[in-house]
Amino acid sequence: MKLKTIIIVLNLFCFPAVSQNVKQDSCQLFFKEIGIRDFILNSNYKQFVNEIKDLKKKIKKENVYGIEIVTFNENIILLKERKTVEYNLKFKDNILMAYTFKINIGNFRKAPNYYEKVLKLINNNDKNYFIKKGGYSFMKKTEKCTKFFDIISSKNETQSIYGGIRYESPIWEQQFKDYLKATVQDK
Repeated sequence: MKLKTIIIVLNLFCFPAVSQNVKQDSCQLFFKEIGIRDFILNSNYKQFVNEIKDLKKKIKKENVYGIEIVTFNENIILLKERKTVEYNLKFKDNILMAYTFKINIGNFRKAPNYYEKVLKLINNNDKNYFIKKGGYSFMKKTEKCTKFFDIISSKNETQSIYGGIRYESPIWEQQFKDYLKATVQDK
């Protein structure tokens, strides 16, 4: 009788928590190894502000088509070099719906080698299963979210690590398209 009670209690409390963590992990990034902040989708704006108390004065916030766009920069040390991470977070009704980050890693000659070293650091974490060895562009799309990690080129021939995650939702997607059109980023 006691064994049955223990099993029922485990089923009610422990196992759902484990499966919930697995589901949450599928829509979460894990880049602390390279100094990137891992924000959690669906967290509220107050949680975000509490997380970055030290950077609060450097935050820029604007509202575009009902989407709160929050941007800020943060200095990190990555592979013994000082780098600046540019964050761009998008909130809808004070809930985090998407975020991206970008790190300038140098010119087109040295950037690929630097990127390969960063990939080795990231691959130490099994939770970044969508990033495979031997590539430069990675994306994982599910019914709930899309996450990506990439190396991109800028107009001035510098290259950057660019990554992020966003929810998949028809309403959110339409608002995001409207935002891109309004800010002339859709071309």
